[in-house]
Amino acid sequence: MATLYDEDLQRRARRLIAGDRRADDLDRLYLGLRARARGFEAVREIGDFVAHRNEREKGLVTQVGRDVFTSAEVWSMAMRGLKPSWSDIGRAADANLRLATDAQIQTGCGCGRARARKRIDSALEKVGRAENITAAEAQALNYLGNRFIWRPAFSADQLIDELGRLLVRAGLIQPADLGQLGPARDFVALHALAVMHGSAIKTETGQRARLFAGFSNKDRWLEVKVDIVFPELGKPLMIPVCLFLTDLLPDDHCAPSLVSAEPVLIDFWTDPVEIGPDGRLTPLL
Repeated sequence: MATLYDEDLQRRARRLIAGDRRADDLDRLYLGLRARARGFEAVREIGDFVAHRNEREKGLVTQVGRDVFTSAEVWSMAMRGLKPSWSDIGRAADANLRLATDAQIQTGCGCGRARARKRIDSALEKVGRAENITAAEAQALNYLGNRFIWRPAFSADQLIDELGRLLVRAGLIQPADLGQLGPARDFVALHALAVMHGSAIKTETGQRARLFAGFSNKDRWLEVKVDIVFPELGKPLMIPVCLFLTDLLPDDHCAPSLVSAEPVLIDFWTDPVEIGPDGRLTPLL
């Protein structure tokens, strides 16, 4: 027999697929699904952001953000007047191996992911023993050990796909209802943008890296970026990197006050945002 709590979630899920879209309903659904979201990392991540928005120390966005930070940190050392150690190169190789696609690894290393891992480990062990490394090992180490690689932690498409499948698995909607969830895709993506905007992740070095929503990219897609800052130079080096990507345009999905004809700067959206009555992102007043 369904509990009163399950009935609460079922009714909120029914409203969502019926076109009655409320941010509070999504908040409750994410919170209710967090403990059941094994294998649905994007849903769990948004649920964790709803529960703990101020600063995240674990989770999908945090791990990808830390990997991107490590990749950028080692890659940018030369321009910051620093020389990477073999330990730094090893850290970057580990991070980039997680960030790179199979196609990137095949192109850059001439092998698959598992073999690239073995070549990097072997190369670093040999370097530690002052032994020569093979050409194949050098190729893998050069490609992954001193290169800036990034990717979003997840996309709007992944989030809505996972949410639908998890709602079915949890018994909150029926498989036949999945088609009705499709029209809620944009609302789900905008909700995620609003929840992540203004939060932060803690890097492995203890640095607090801010998350902010905007559309500073060539396609002007709404996204969430992490603000990576290195202070060694006279002027801090800032590398904003996308961690959540949508294909939504601000002109269609944001209040006029959030839209600018000029490129969006790092701190463009300085106010918290929410989904307004018209279904658009708007400043929280």
